[in-house]
Amino acid sequence: MNISKYFSLQQMSEGVYAAISTPGTGSWANAGIIDIGGQTIIFDTFATPSAAKDLRSAAEELTGRKTSYVINSHEHIDHVHGNQVFSDAVIISTNQTRQQIAVRQPNFIEMVKKNTHYLDQMRNEMKRETNLAKRQETETLLGEYTAITNGADHSSLTLPSMTFKEKMIFHGTRRSAELITCGSCHSSSDSFLYLPEDRILFLADLMHIGCHADFRQGDIDNWINSLDKIKLLDARVVVSGHGKVGTAEDLTVMQNYLLDFKKLAYDCSQKDGTMENIHELDIPEAYKDYLVPSVFYSNLRFLLEKIA
Repeated sequence: MNISKYFSLQQMSEGVYAAISTPGTGSWANAGIIDIGGQTIIFDTFATPSAAKDLRSAAEELTGRKTSYVINSHEHIDHVHGNQVFSDAVIISTNQTRQQIAVRQPNFIEMVKKNTHYLDQMRNEMKRETNLAKRQETETLLGEYTAITNGADHSSLTLPSMTFKEKMIFHGTRRSAELITCGSCHSSSDSFLYLPEDRILFLADLMHIGCHADFRQGDIDNWINSLDKIKLLDARVVVSGHGKVGTAEDLTVMQNYLLDFKKLAYDCSQKDGTMENIHELDIPEAYKDYLVPSVFYSNLRFLLEKIA
């Protein structure tokens, strides 16, 4: 199989693969290839059509057929901007996700086209940054945004052609796959895919492993509660939206991260924490090595504003 610069493939069961994003290349988030037997499912489509083309090629080479279904887990561009590469497949999401893609994707691409100077700003920020973690974050984001900007003129809006409400089950000759939504958690509407015979979960951004998780556009309390329900599925493998492939134990780590954030924000507010001194706070030891440290402070600011 040809090796892609955008992702690496990790096989978790016969016919089931995680496409793990290579940071800074234009993929930006993890995706999945699932051969259910007679039909192929793609879980999320990366941040650029170029990365999605490699994903499609890999899926066709692995399964020997074209993709039947594509799932958009939520509306964020790093998970749906490759949709146009799969326009001949049935693209599925919740109705809320479809509505948000219709608005957010064109606005984002228009912003990218009009503000190419932001790439120079990021390059200058990276040169000035002395903190290694922050420099790494800026360098990765620069790579992602450069890839998106370079392909902006060839981008086209491709919306989901089918929506579902709560649960949708795919039946193949090899396995079944359950598409489930848990409402607003990380975004306005989050969905995940469960393979019961294999006990594999594709959680998209409901799961981050080794990097900070942004919850400013969702509902942190519902996210915490939803992870309790997901735990009942008794998965053995968990594919994150960002980071490596994990296990059921990572569900508790993710949940504790969210709970710790709520407590941290409350404690900070009780000690007269303000927007002005928020960056003086150290990231807790358990999360100090997580990627994308700027999200930590953005999350904390968001919660403090809600408490105020």
